[in-house]
Amino acid sequence: MVLKRLPVAALLVFLALPLRPGASDPGRYFVLDNGLRVFLYEKRDLPLLHVVTGFGLGSKNETDDTSGFVHLLEHCILFRSTAERSGARVGADIRRHGAYFNASTGQDLSVFEISLPSEHAAFALRNQKDILFGLDLSPAELEAEKEVILEEFNQMEDDPDRSAAGQVLQELFAGHPYGRSIYGRREVIAAATVDGLLGFYGKFFAADNAAMAVVGDFVTADMEKLVREVFGSLPRTGFAAEPIPMAAPLKKGSVLRFERDVRDGYLYLAFSAPDYNHADRYAMSVLVEALGRGVNPLLSARLQGSRDTVQRVSMAYLAFKSGGAAVVSIKADPSDLPAVERAAVAFLKRAHDESYSKKDFISPEAEMAAFDFLESAKNQIRFASGQAEESGLQLAGSIVRHMLLNTREKPGRYLDEIGRVDSGDLRRAASKYLSRTEFAGVSVVPLKEGKK
Repeated sequence: MVLKRLPVAALLVFLALPLRPGASDPGRYFVLDNGLRVFLYEKRDLPLLHVVTGFGLGSKNETDDTSGFVHLLEHCILFRSTAERSGARVGADIRRHGAYFNASTGQDLSVFEISLPSEHAAFALRNQKDILFGLDLSPAELEAEKEVILEEFNQMEDDPDRSAAGQVLQELFAGHPYGRSIYGRREVIAAATVDGLLGFYGKFFAADNAAMAVVGDFVTADMEKLVREVFGSLPRTGFAAEPIPMAAPLKKGSVLRFERDVRDGYLYLAFSAPDYNHADRYAMSVLVEALGRGVNPLLSARLQGSRDTVQRVSMAYLAFKSGGAAVVSIKADPSDLPAVERAAVAFLKRAHDESYSKKDFISPEAEMAAFDFLESAKNQIRFASGQAEESGLQLAGSIVRHMLLNTREKPGRYLDEIGRVDSGDLRRAASKYLSRTEFAGVSVVPLKEGKK
């Protein structure tokens, strides 16, 4: 049993969590003997409890023979049997306690969450221990869940945004573990067996490959005692994560073009970007906000202002543990999509020449009239951070993600780092990451006349 004090401060500082007036210990971090990392944070404004548990398991950990197992396990854990309860009983128990529960899988992590009235804290912890560490599938249950997953493939392929967004990341990270689809491969899912899936599950769903955050209305000392009582009996497996190499920038760019049964044109562009622990992460976060998110984003204004065929422009920054991606999403008239693509790429290549701050303008008159994209982007990030802190569930999820992805001893306070970003940092980030000719692209356009 190891109690660590320093990581508490590091987590609170990084996540910009508020110190409650008069509170000497606003959060508590400890590690059980079995390796489970736990962070407790009292948030007593509402009588709710939020428990989020994450595992260092994502599509990066799959192989050609297990592609899609992580996504399949997510479904089985949420809806199928454990050694102690049937899937129907699990669902009934969750409904009886008025709980919300969900899960998500990605390139790096698998995350499971439950929210419910705080009076049911003991149920929340015991339920999560049972479903996360006690999965026990029957062949019939597995076959039923495989049908659900295979239908999801159909839904994903019919959705041009989802399919293009997944495909562009596969192209950007081609040859790297992040290049595997988080949905997996149809033939692997269809051929999955109970023994094969549970063997994969047993390797990764271990206490020493997990982190848990509990946020809500509780007394920290009481919650720590309950966590130790419920999870302390889990064994330490000796889990050792296989190292994942840093993703290298593309050596050659390309744009894949697909014809689908759609009316509009869809374009996704992906550029290599800094990883979760890179110092450039903060500048990239502000840059993407200024270019394609928030209030009056530059890329959106430029494309929609010059071409009335453009219906939507947005941008996202995905920071993984071993790489990152800046992704542009555009919806436009399909006949104009090639021109929109050229305009977007040309603008991004010149983004390092843009004026992002009022201070970039020489004359006082120009400065007065200019829109301050830098400060607007920072304010949007501050607002989003404040919203996340107000939501106990989002807060718990952020804590778990940080515990599993952070490798820095002193990561710094997130909003302080955002505040230090200046327009020169944005130009340097744009030059380093968006000026490259090597990027991945995917466009989806309507079927040619006569095709079905």
